[in-house]
Amino acid sequence: MRRHSLTALFPLALAGWLSACGGGGTSSGNTGTPSATLAEQIKALEESSQLPKLDRSSDIRGPDADNNGIRDDIDAWIAAQPISDVQKKAAQQMARVQQAKLLADLNDKEALQALGERSAAGIVCLGDVFMPERQKGRDLRSQLEAIMANTKERARQYIAYNRAVSGSSGRLPEGNTCEP
Repeated sequence: MRRHSLTALFPLALAGWLSACGGGGTSSGNTGTPSATLAEQIKALEESSQLPKLDRSSDIRGPDADNNGIRDDIDAWIAAQPISDVQKKAAQQMARVQQAKLLADLNDKEALQALGERSAAGIVCLGDVFMPERQKGRDLRSQLEAIMANTKERARQYIAYNRAVSGSSGRLPEGNTCEP
């Protein structure tokens, strides 16, 4: 399987979507009052649960109190999803891979290849646990990619990771690729 450089666009698409929510200018009414800032709009969307409450620290790793390889905010987001426990476990597997991508040594080609293999396993696992609706697994993976690269630092690191693996290839694994 060829690594898709399009995955680097998900954080940028999320940022574009968030900025499309508004920012600056006046409200849509005729009051002439300034509209809420982007930060205020994001906070309101988080409080209404339309957006997950995400860690926005400059730390690429972010908080992981239980050291399971997934940021705590992402763990909470996965737990809140209306999916089965098996599907949540597959989402956690993919989230660990995404987190590892943000923390990878971009000069270690062997480690990047191993991470690519873990990523392929996570992709297959997500697809399998959502059968016969594989697209739901793909959509969940895309959401994870976007929300995990939710800060400028994380987005830059994710883009750097994708550049480092650009042109690499591998095969999708066969059989059960879900972690025990």
